Amino acid sequence: MNLPLINDALAMLRLQFQPLAHYQYPIRHLAMALLLLGVVAAASAPAGMGEPLNVILFFTAYVTLETLLYGRFMQWWLRRATGAVVPSLTGTIVAASAIQLLDPLSSWLPDDVASVASMTIGMIGLWLLVSALSFGSGIGKLRILLGTFLFAPVALFLSFVLMNGATGLGLVTMPEELQRALQQAEQQADTKPATTNNVQAP
Repeated sequence: MNLPLINDALAMLRLQFQPLAHYQYPIRHLAMALLLLGVVAAASAPAGMGEPLNVILFFTAYVTLETLLYGRFMQWWLRRATGAVVPSLTGTIVAASAIQLLDPLSSWLPDDVASVASMTIGMIGLWLLVSALSFGSGIGKLRILLGTFLFAPVALFLSFVLMNGATGLGLVTMPEELQRALQQAEQQADTKPATTNNVQAP
């Protein structure tokens, strides 16, 4: 069976890149790949987030929306640099992200080693994506990386909105680590005005 998306993902691992117009796939192939990436992300999620199906749906929605938004943002970013029409980047992003499917294998390793392995897989995926976009557009890797960093706050805001929405509907439970981080942020925000008010003018 011919699966061009898988073939292109394997070619990227061999550092073989194509023009951006090459990475165009049927919607059903992209949907299946995004579902698999969502399942992998759900498998790496903290325990206690909720029913497995709900967690999978949450992460699949997040991965899909993040991929589509990042693709549109980078289309605009590349078009500003080249002035040329940029094809859809969804296929390129999905093919470069396919290496994330190896992430569950890191769970077989000791905790410390697993964390390093998972981070390494993520960095390789980012490097493959930047390289593919750079090769396909003819733009330097630093500019591609800059665009990716500029998009990072959007991805963070998206995760916050989806998490709030999902927890509000009772589909998932916010991880304890995230709850503590939000509580600390709220406490810091509350203490700053109080500190400012207590400062007396000389």
